[in-house]
Amino acid sequence: MVSMVDYAINYQKMGYSVIPISKNGKAPLIAFADKPPMTENDIRLAWREHPDANIALRTDTFFVIDVDMHGEINGLENLRNWEHARLIPRTLQATTPSGGRHIYLKKNPNHTISQNIGMIDGVDIKAHVNNYILVPPSNNSKGVYKWDMKHSPVDGSITEAPIELIKVLQEMKPTISEMPSFVSGGYSGSNKTAKLFETILLGFGDSGGRNNALAEFVGGLLLRNVDPEITYELAKVANNNTADSLDDKEFQRTFKSMLDKEMRRRGGDY
Repeated sequence: MVSMVDYAINYQKMGYSVIPISKNGKAPLIAFADKPPMTENDIRLAWREHPDANIALRTDTFFVIDVDMHGEINGLENLRNWEHARLIPRTLQATTPSGGRHIYLKKNPNHTISQNIGMIDGVDIKAHVNNYILVPPSNNSKGVYKWDMKHSPVDGSITEAPIELIKVLQEMKPTISEMPSFVSGGYSGSNKTAKLFETILLGFGDSGGRNNALAEFVGGLLLRNVDPEITYELAKVANNNTADSLDDKEFQRTFKSMLDKEMRRRGGDY
């Protein structure tokens, strides 16, 4: 029987940057941001300590169109109906335990692809070099991640994103200066919930207050009963949008501290 560490080593030998992920969530079990990829020996040591860890790959040489299916949101249908869907080539795909889909595309070194959460309803672009995506045979309580060879190339390869698609995705990444006047001006009020949303886009500010801003952000979401996994992903997005982002070790330490604090408040475990 092939073990999880065998799969992880195989991904590493294929040239991917491997990350061990918590079995009970999507939190990484190592500090990896801006660091060299794990070696085979690193991987063996990590899975010796966490034999049931899931496997993720950093989106450093590729990006992923992450299609979600939850509640009334049908990301698959929305992507099919997207006016530029025809620009997505046949490429490696995987299905997720929740019924969603990961579509892998190779980055073009001459054209930048930005992270874009909510590109269209139920569809995200995971592209930051310090982001990652769970890969087969990772699993959770809902099921297993699986390669979808029916919709992938016969050889299972990742196709390079066409320039036309890259240009469309770049244009879909708005900046504050591009917002219409009725959005960007004429409003000065705010409240705590609105500030949480603003933090996702604007980040945690300058180096002197990043830790406090991260702690307030995480604590604010958890206090509002946002799922810890979703809180973690939103905090990552906000950190990625911070000009001088927190390093992975500091980010993990602060996040875990706030999560532990919230679980103590609730009187339970996570």
